[in-house]
Amino acid sequence: MKNIKILIAEDEVIIGQYIKIELELMGYDVCSYVLSGENAILKAKEDKPDLILMDINLSGEMDGIDAAKEIISFRNIPVIFCTAYGEKELMERAEIINPLAYLRKPIDITEIKAVIDEYFGD
Repeated sequence: MKNIKILIAEDEVIIGQYIKIELELMGYDVCSYVLSGENAILKAKEDKPDLILMDINLSGEMDGIDAAKEIISFRNIPVIFCTAYGEKELMERAEIINPLAYLRKPIDITEIKAVIDEYFGD
């Protein structure tokens, strides 16, 4: 498996820590874990991740969709959206980003791995 650098943006700390630990146990490099869209943008510039795992509802003024738009404007990084919400409006906004996947919570770590493996090859 390639050394894939992943940025996690998730405002629910227990979920974020769980995902981080599980991905690291699978051999992925979690370069950053942030709680807000604003920090996701800063860390994407700083860490230059290969992939972003982005919750749609985040702490701060900016949601995950707007943060992903901003990040993609300066660096085309693939995004996996994770959310507990499935409203049509949110999904339509998220689709503009052309995410690798739109995963519903509760998160199944094997779904994340499957998307990563499909995109990056395994």
